Formats: sequence, structure tokens, C-alpha cells
Amino acid sequence: MPDTVLATASPAASVKQIRQQQRRRAPHGPSEQVRAREMLSYLAAALPARTSAAARLLALQCALRSTTAGKVNIPAGLIRGMRLASEPSAFTELEAAGWLRSPTGPTPTGTSMELLDTAVRLQAPARADRARAANWILLTCQMSEVRQLGASPRLLALALAAHPPDEAGTPAAEQEVLARMCGIPLQELTPLLDMLVATRFLRSWAHGTVPEDLHWELARHNHLTGSSSGLESDRVT
Repeated sequence: MPDTVLATASPAASVKQIRQQQRRRAPHGPSEQVRAREMLSYLAAALPARTSAAARLLALQCALRSTTAGKVNIPAGLIRGMRLASEPSAFTELEAAGWLRSPTGPTPTGTSMELLDTAVRLQAPARADRARAANWILLTCQMSEVRQLGASPRLLALALAAHPPDEAGTPAAEQEVLARMCGIPLQELTPLLDMLVATRFLRSWAHGTVPEDLHWELARHNHLTGSSSGLESDRVT
């Protein structure tokens, strides 16, 4: 349709066009929460088991923000927001694993990379939907209860937040699944869970009827809606 026709459209037609655009921009498929959990699960299989929490947090952002050609630019502000600026080994870890390539390396403004993981490059979700999940991850890791913690407890907090309540009304998962998602030894899981209770990210946690299962209760309830609306009060720096 020529631009001149759009310029002379009636107000009613303009409103209709805006609503159509809003519908096209509406998220499709899984919520940000579900998409984050799916990517955590995928990276648990795709990356070496000993990949650090910092590298996994970086890989999450790269995977969800990449183009279909595998190109991704991570601004320096995002690196600071994820508290990864002091851990440059995260880039070299992922390069050594053959998961990405950074031709120029980190710069003061950011880092441009090419993902070498074919499965990530062929993701079906639209880039805008994936970007929303990446922002949800960033905001979750920036919650006041965890933002000053190290990479491992922040990654565990993210994994816990990415699990919706089960039929009993509380999130649940197998211990080994959580440990694998976060790349931590199983014996480190309990101390990290206790740390998240101490910082009031979790209200409580407990073993299920099957000892291998864990159940937990988040101290906040409004940020697991599949969007970032419940996190807007937390400042991202």
C-alpha cells in the first residue's frame, strides 16, 4: 500500500492498523519463563558439564539474542548487568567449547560473536519472543535478593524461577536436573539453596516424598507470570 494512502487514512482505519500491529507484536508460543527453562535444559546438554555458571549465563543471552544467521552482539552494559564484567573467562570458555566464535574479542562497547551451535541457530521462535525471554532472565538475575551474589547462586535462582508450580501449587524438580542445569556438583546444591533462603529469594525449600525431588517456594509470587511486569521495580544497572 503506498505511503500516501496511509497518510490520508481515516482515524478509524489508523486505530485498526495499530491494533493489527499490536496483535502481530504479541508474543507467540511459550512464555518467557518456559523458554528460559527450555534453553537452560538445552545448554545443559550442549555445553561441557564443567562449564561455569558465568559462561552459562552468557550462553543464555547469546542464544536468545542471536539472529537466525547466528550473529549476536552483546553490549557492554548487558555484561555489566549480568555481573559478568569481572569474569572474562566466560567468553574464552564458550570459545574453547566450540560453541561460539568472537573474531574481535571484548571491546569497551561490547562483543560481537558468531554462534557455532547449529541447533541454536535454527530456533523456531521469533527473535522478538526470544529477546523477551533474554530480558526476563536479565531482570530475574537483577532482583535485589540475588544481584550481589556470585554467578552460581544467581544461575540457580534463575533455574528455580523458571519452573512453574506443579499440581500441588509449588515448583518442583529433580535435584540432578537442577544441578545439571547450573553446572554444579550435586553436593553444592543444598548450601546454595540455603543461601537463597537467607537472602529471601526463597521462602523455603524441602525434599519431596521421593528424596531425589525438591520443592520450593519463592518469596515473591508476582514475577512468574511469563513476563517482566513483576520485576520492573528492580533497577537494572
